[in-house]
Amino acid sequence: MSQSLSAPRPAGSERIPVLDVGPYLAGVPGARAALASQIARTCADTGFLVIANHGIDPALIAGTFAAAADFFDQPTERKLALKVGDLNIGYLPYGAQIVRTSKVNNNTRPNLSESFYIVTDKSPDDPQIVSGNPLFELNHWPPDMPAFKAATLAYFAAMQPLALRMVSAIASALDLPDDYFAADFADPTCTLRLIRYPSHDSAEDNQFGFAPHIDTSFLTLLAQSALPGLEVRTREGDWIRPPPVRGSFVVNTGEMLTRYSNDRFIATPHRVINANNDLRHAIPFFCGPSLDAVIRPVPSCVGPDNPPRYEPLLFADHRRKLNLTNFDHRRSQAAPA
Repeated sequence: MSQSLSAPRPAGSERIPVLDVGPYLAGVPGARAALASQIARTCADTGFLVIANHGIDPALIAGTFAAAADFFDQPTERKLALKVGDLNIGYLPYGAQIVRTSKVNNNTRPNLSESFYIVTDKSPDDPQIVSGNPLFELNHWPPDMPAFKAATLAYFAAMQPLALRMVSAIASALDLPDDYFAADFADPTCTLRLIRYPSHDSAEDNQFGFAPHIDTSFLTLLAQSALPGLEVRTREGDWIRPPPVRGSFVVNTGEMLTRYSNDRFIATPHRVINANNDLRHAIPFFCGPSLDAVIRPVPSCVGPDNPPRYEPLLFADHRRKLNLTNFDHRRSQAAPA
C-alpha cells in the first residue's frame, strides 16, 4: 500500500529530542553517561535525534551544500560520465534506484532524486585498488571541479571522527564499554551521499523523493537542509518531522545497529517528500563497520530470556546484497532467489 502524501505530519520535537553533545565531545565528567541515557531513551522510541554543539564548522556544511548544487547544475551528459558502476561511487541519475528492500512500503517507482556518492578517498597505488579488490574503487571526481573535491573531502574528514564519537556514545547507551565497537570500526565504511530532489509536483502515484525505508548502515548523520522534506514514521504510524534547528545534525539508527542490539534499538522508517516547489539538497553521511566486521548481537542485549535473533553477518555480504537489489543496472547480476 502506498503512503499518503496527505498523511498528518505533526511536529516531532517531543519524539525527536535536540541534544547538546558539546559537553560529551569535550570530555566533561558525567556528560557521556547523561548523553547515553538520552540516546537510549530515544533509540527505544523513534531512533531519531538532533545533535547541536557538535563542533563541525558551519562553513564546511555550507560549502558542501554549495558543492552539491554546483555538481547537479552541470549538464546531464557531464554527470553521466561519472555514473556509478558495480559500486555506489559517483553519479546516480534519476530513475536508477527503487528501494525494493523496504519492509514498510511496496516501493514500485524509482526515487525522484539524483545522487552523487563519495567514499573514503583512496589513491591509485592503494593496496586495495592495486589488488583489484571488487569491494573498493576510486572516487569518481569531476575532472574540472577541484573546489568540489576539496569541499566534499574536507567535510568527509570532519564528519568521520564525529560519527565515530557517536558510535562510542551508542556503545555506552547499550551498557557496553566505551570502545566496544572500536575493532569493528577500525576501517569504517563511510559514505557521503549528495542528493538533489526536484519538487514533488512531478511525482507519480507511490513515488517519493526518497521512498519509505530504513537506513542499512549503523548510523546516519544528516545536516539539516534549508528546506524541509524528511519525515519519520512513529510506532503509531504518524509521520513527523525532526525539529528544524539551524546548523544541527539529524542522527538516526540503521539496520546494523538493530542487529547489534538484538532489536533493542530498531531502525525507524523514514521518507523524503519535497513539497517546497523548489529544488532541495541533502548531504547525509553514513557510517558503518569495516567490511570484514561480523555483526552479531552484543552481550548486553542477549540472555537466557532474550536469545540472539540474528545469525552472524559479514558486513561485506550485506553490502553486496544491497547493491544487487535496489539498483536496476545491477539487477541482472543478482543470484536467483
